[in-house]
Amino acid sequence: MAPTPTSSPLQFVANVRLLLRQVDHTGAREPLTLARHVFECFIQQTKLISSRDNGPGVDTGDILCEGYLCRAAVLPHPAVDAWDWLDADLDWQGAAVRGEYQPPATGGVLPPSSTVQAPADGACWLGDLSLLQTPGVLPHAPRALFAAASLLMIGAAYGPGGIGALVQPELGEKLTFAIKPHRVYVLEAGDTLNSIAYRFGTTVPTLRRVNQDLQELQTIETAPGDTLTLLAGTYGTTVETLRKHNPELLRADGHTVVEGDTIATIAELYDTTNRTIRKYNPPLAEYPKR
Repeated sequence: MAPTPTSSPLQFVANVRLLLRQVDHTGAREPLTLARHVFECFIQQTKLISSRDNGPGVDTGDILCEGYLCRAAVLPHPAVDAWDWLDADLDWQGAAVRGEYQPPATGGVLPPSSTVQAPADGACWLGDLSLLQTPGVLPHAPRALFAAASLLMIGAAYGPGGIGALVQPELGEKLTFAIKPHRVYVLEAGDTLNSIAYRFGTTVPTLRRVNQDLQELQTIETAPGDTLTLLAGTYGTTVETLRKHNPELLRADGHTVVEGDTIATIAELYDTTNRTIRKYNPPLAEYPKR
């Protein structure tokens, strides 16, 4: 049966680069990240997840993919550079199998090494791998080339022994993962709602709508020259919301009219509109609308 066509920017068969987190306990409520794993894989799309197919690990709109691991690297955590996993010249640990994380020695003894296991969350670079640079940076490419991802299975269908021991070193470990174009994955502490919205091809109001915790009030830092319109755009809100939660912005001290003032110039001066000025100053309703 032919795979279900999708509207993804990813070609049906492609090479991708995955960034995955290795955690101490996958089932923990707040797992501790031990290391970051980078996979380069040869994959193909298998299906677009519908509302009938969604469930643990997959959401409606996700793109399910299957493929084989080509090479892997292990990076330290936390990262000095959030984009180090997109470095063109990583220190690849080996071909076809997952790299191993070696915990630091305690008491002069090295603990057993470990590796990433499914399920694991991370990010996926879908663009042309030849665009990657050294040192790693986010390539200047369409936003749709970057997405969140979840590793669902790895090592199947061969398993750790039997034929798998003979075949996997040549073919690479088989993996199944979901590309999540509608899920945001924060990569660096300095990320802002604006940068995240741009990276994922969405808007700040949309991020706030689907992430209820982002609806909470936050402290807004201002600088000389800032206007309410500029601040509203930067923080993904509206001038009306800023005024609602900051009563001092309503300018209760009023405005002294000077010669040449018009309702339009006053509205521009105070980052408001003609309609708002007329609403709070009934006598102005008689003046021409200009």
